[in-house]
Parts: sequence; structure tokens; C-alpha cells
Amino acid sequence: MNSENYLKTYQPNVYKTLEHALKDGNIAHAYLLSGEAGIPLLSMAKFLAKSIICDNPTPFACEQCLTCARVDDGNYQDIVILDGASSSLKKDEINQVITSFSYTAKEAKGVLIYIIHLVENMTNEAINALLRFLEEPVDDVYAILTTENEERVLPTIISRTQLLRFKLIDRKKVINEANELGVYEEDAELLSYFYNNAYEIKEHTNDEKYLSLKELFRDYLEEMNKGRGEVVYFTQTILSNKLRAKEDARMFLDLFIDFFKNMQEAKYTNDYIFQSFKSIIDALNQKLDHMEETLDLLFTLRQNIEMNVNIPLLFDKLTYSVTKGMKKL
Repeated sequence: MNSENYLKTYQPNVYKTLEHALKDGNIAHAYLLSGEAGIPLLSMAKFLAKSIICDNPTPFACEQCLTCARVDDGNYQDIVILDGASSSLKKDEINQVITSFSYTAKEAKGVLIYIIHLVENMTNEAINALLRFLEEPVDDVYAILTTENEERVLPTIISRTQLLRFKLIDRKKVINEANELGVYEEDAELLSYFYNNAYEIKEHTNDEKYLSLKELFRDYLEEMNKGRGEVVYFTQTILSNKLRAKEDARMFLDLFIDFFKNMQEAKYTNDYIFQSFKSIIDALNQKLDHMEETLDLLFTLRQNIEMNVNIPLLFDKLTYSVTKGMKKL
């Protein structure tokens, strides 16, 4: 993905704001990149970091110099990245950054940058530690924070950062662009929830984890279409055994929530995001008549995954709820 082209084409307001800041050397000490799931916030945070320290900025990062390459490879010593996508960020992790940034920069640029991806996934203790750090900005130290849920970010954090809001690209446009890049329609439809950019979709179509989850997801829908007994058996013998890791269970549920939301939309508007699944959507819409109740449960189960829940029992509950009162046609 060409990050500068992405900003210029799809995020013009963000592009102009950063272009002026980089040209004028008026870079804020802290930024908050805000956008919905699927927007490449972490990639944009890294691109901004590279633009600050690039050897040949234009004013954005050239993406070709040694410094940019080292950031991409993860071996630039003065950039620290904390990722809240897979687990909550703790106070100790924030304190570690603060401690390491109290020393002189190791690289010749003399600039220290820390990126915190998904700040809404920080513990209260970590938030307090971060706030104290943000309250006392230090020269040549920059913070780049991201969030997929701005409402969950404390106003005190927002007030101490320059807020950059990213907009979703129309999903059908993303799917079409991915198709033009050679991505199969089914993959483009499924991955467009996670990646709101055709190039990122293409990059992830061959991920082993995604391919495994896609097969499991497709099999689950087929068993559900056969009947309640079949999908219950599938859940207890196959699904529960293959989805024991929290990360896998989270991605499967995200796929399921997204699919069920489109099922509900298609039922009333005849608008299909999942064109390649149209026949099974129509079949399930005839058999299931409690979609709103099921979606409410799905959102609850998605939240429960972040706790220490029994994942096989969680999917048993999912299957029971989805198939409750299923009509036989």
C-alpha cells in the first residue's frame, strides 16, 4: 500500500493537516488517529513516524531510505510500538516506555517516538501513567496514538493530542478495487471488514490463519443451513476444538457478526455485501426469525472473549441462540 496516495485519495483532510505540519516543522507532540475497524490506523501511525524521521521527506516519508526501511523491519531503536489489538495494555508497559524515553536518543536523528495502537484497550492504571507523560511534553519526543472507538477514550487524552479523524471508504468500492487487484470475490467480501483498503486485503488473502478461519466459517454456515442438529454437532466436535485461542475466537465472531448484520440488511433492503454468499443468506433468512436478539447476544459474546471465559461453552451458547426456533423448510 502506498501510504501517501492512500491519505491523499481517501483521507484528504488528514493529508492536508499533516502536509502543512511536516512542511512547516510544526509537528504536534501527540496525535490521536481515530477511525472505525478496518481503517489502517497502525500503518498510518507508522507512516507518520517515518515521515518525522525520514532521510528524504517530501514532506512525507519517501518509504525508500534506510531509515524508513529500518522502521518497517522493526529495528529502529528510537521508535517503540505498543499494540493493544491482542491484549490490554498494562501500566508496566507504559512505564517502560517512559523510562526508556528519559534517556538520550540512541539514533542520530535525536527523535524519540512511541506508538500506542488502540488506546481504548489500556487498563486504568496505564491510562493514568500515559496522562502524566502527555501532560509534560518533552522536546523531540512524539506520541502517536490510535483508537477504533473514540467514545471510549478519556476526554483528557483527547484534549492533550491533535485529533485526526479517518473516514471509512465505501465498502463496496473497496471490494471492487480488491477484485481488480486479483482478489477472489469471497475473500474481498470477508476481509473488507478487517481491512478498509484493497491493497491490505490483497496482502492478507494468503494468511494461513485467515484461510483456516474462512474454511471453518463456511463449514459452519453450511451445517447451520442443514439444520439445528447438524450445526450443534459441528460446534461441539469441530468448531470448539479449533477455536481455543482467544485471537482466533475473536476473529471468527467478528466475521459472524458482520455476516449476520448483512443478513439482516439484505432481508429488508435486498442489499448484499456478501454477493458470493447470497444463496445461503436467502436460505438462512427464511429459517431464522430472531436476528435482532441473536445480534445482541453476538455483541455480548464478543465482549466476553476479552475476559477469561470458557471459549467452547461460549460457542455452544452461540449455536443454541442462533438456531433456537429454527424453521424447517
